[in-house]
Amino acid sequence: MKQSITHQWLIGSRRSDREKKYFEEQYSTCYVSNCHCNLRGPYTGTGDLLRQIIPEAYSKWPDLILSHGIEILSIAPELKAVIPVSVETLTSLAIPKERTRYYSKLRTLRMSNGLIDLLLALANRERMGKLTLVFENVQACDQLDAEFISTLLRRAKSDLIQVIVSSSEIAEKEALKKALQTYTEPATILSDIEQDRGIVNLSDEQRLELTKRYIFSDCTSDCEQELLAYEATPIEIRQSLHEERAESLIKEEQWSLHLGAIPFHLERGTSEKSASEALFKAVSYSINMGFYDATIDMSLRGRKLTNWSSEFDNSRYFTMKMATSLAALGETDDIPTLLGEVYANTDDFRVHMQISYGFSMYYTRHHREREHEKAKEWIQKAIDLAELIEDEKERAFQQVFNQNGLALVELHMDNPEEALRLVTEGWQRLNQDLAPDEHMLHRSVLLHNKGLIYVALKRFEEAAETFSQVIQIDSNYPEYYFDRGNLYSRMGRLDEAIEDYNQAIKLSPPFPEVYFNRATAFNRLGDVEKAMADYDYLLDIDPENLDGLLNRATLLYQVEKFEMARKDAEFGLEIEPDHARLLCTLGLIEMSDGNNDQALKTFTAALNKDREMMAAWTNRAVLYYEMGEYDRAIADLTEAIALEKNGTVLYNRAWVYEAQEEWQLSISDYTEAFAFSDADEQDIYYRRGLCFIKMGDRELGTEDWNKHLMFGESPHVNEMMQLLPSLFVSK
Repeated sequence: MKQSITHQWLIGSRRSDREKKYFEEQYSTCYVSNCHCNLRGPYTGTGDLLRQIIPEAYSKWPDLILSHGIEILSIAPELKAVIPVSVETLTSLAIPKERTRYYSKLRTLRMSNGLIDLLLALANRERMGKLTLVFENVQACDQLDAEFISTLLRRAKSDLIQVIVSSSEIAEKEALKKALQTYTEPATILSDIEQDRGIVNLSDEQRLELTKRYIFSDCTSDCEQELLAYEATPIEIRQSLHEERAESLIKEEQWSLHLGAIPFHLERGTSEKSASEALFKAVSYSINMGFYDATIDMSLRGRKLTNWSSEFDNSRYFTMKMATSLAALGETDDIPTLLGEVYANTDDFRVHMQISYGFSMYYTRHHREREHEKAKEWIQKAIDLAELIEDEKERAFQQVFNQNGLALVELHMDNPEEALRLVTEGWQRLNQDLAPDEHMLHRSVLLHNKGLIYVALKRFEEAAETFSQVIQIDSNYPEYYFDRGNLYSRMGRLDEAIEDYNQAIKLSPPFPEVYFNRATAFNRLGDVEKAMADYDYLLDIDPENLDGLLNRATLLYQVEKFEMARKDAEFGLEIEPDHARLLCTLGLIEMSDGNNDQALKTFTAALNKDREMMAAWTNRAVLYYEMGEYDRAIADLTEAIALEKNGTVLYNRAWVYEAQEEWQLSISDYTEAFAFSDADEQDIYYRRGLCFIKMGDRELGTEDWNKHLMFGESPHVNEMMQLLPSLFVSK
């Protein structure tokens, strides 16, 4: 699908030259954000933008800003001094030693979309009007800034938000590179000044001053003289200046500096211990926020500063958080090596217990080829090691925690009843052995897991009750409302499902699944307008969502907006050319446009991909019928009946038999169709009666038509009077 170019990309070796270019224009509302990750690590540029824009915006439109509090304070925590703390969950409130649940890797994309919704709302002419957002030093941005900028480039139209990306070279991050190529007009900025002079003729004092400038830019300066001076300065002086810079930044008391410049400078100072402690703090925050790429980067740096013999705890911490982050990102190949490294460097049974749990989850959740038996062996080892813990409360928690892992393995091995027993006993034991306020997060996880197992067992009423209990315990956690909404939807309680989806939307940055499921519920209730609005938003934040494209195309087809439906179906097929359901939908659109030959090819392609697709068999049968190819229509309907016998398909095959004057076969199908709840009894009595009459059995025909007339008004009265006038003599 071709995209229109709406934004700018400036590429030039010097920031000063790039600045001249974008400051030539007189922008009414312009914000320049430095994205160099040396400054503040994850979300350096996005946080810079928020720190500029939010204080003024909050003073004017507080309700709008507060509705995006989660995104704002997750990315720019310093703004807690400006706006109230957003809603908290047991996950966000859990102290480190009780943290047993981590965010999905998709949370950061949700936050990006939430912030973009906010910026679009602020760019309304009733508020700030058109915004110009300049992102500088994008060549050195971190993964999360790259994700935000990529999403902004795609979603923001230049009449509301003009985005200018400024970099010294081509961005390396693949998603950002693709977005820049798709949504921006690149422009190369040539330097109009001479290159920086060398440092040969400079005094020691001048060189030192240049070195200071470079270090106090947090090594982001593109001044060649400063870099040359820095590289020529003795390492002892450089180390001292790095430590001086770190000390000055610590005094600023801005938390995000602890994710970027502070550890960056301490790593280049004299104390590996200080650097390790700074990285420990940064890793702890980043993994708890779901900043997994940053966690991996900082953990690698931390591992270089520690060793197993003298700093085992820090080495273990960096290694384990790296493994957890890789698991969250789905990049699991290195996990066994990392876990094995920790295991081999200690005899501590507590660490072995933790590693055993990690191996179990690897084999049951993350390994490319799941090995549940091996996972069960590892988790049983963890449970046995927990028995060695002397403290009664800690022993109870660790045993229950590991038994919850065993419950997951049992569920994966198709033993839901055993999984239910394990989580039920664990819930009861924690309530019995722990104080009411201890390990509340894991208690909620156990209860939630119990609800999920009830769903797997199709014990829906018990599942609904359990989800309601966990919502009482952790009332601000959006996924709980989402899961209960999904359950209510399965139970046909659509109004309650929509209410839960609404609450999930209120409590979370936007995520596609909730809009997709709410749209489905609206559609089932017949509210096409609201369903369409949800599909539209879903495909704005996730344009390649194939289920969303399919459902919106289907809905557009149903309301006879065929060209719009075609665009969705064809775009989806660009993404996945052999998507059977999209092919089937496109076949219907081709039929509506009278393109029978193309429709036939498309339905056939769908069936080549999925021979068990009922809709493709029945729709191709309709097409064959309209083309007068009755034998092929019957063959397709017979295939459909073999997959799932229902009243509608039997009725359709009977209709085709009628067209062939195969009266007895038609009567047989009509008769069998009566047994199904989707049967239209009034119409079937008419059609079967007609078949009886056509084959000469007027008595049975009269009987069926009398039953047909008992339902009320009939559209077939004139035909019936012509074929069987005696039926109306006494009427």
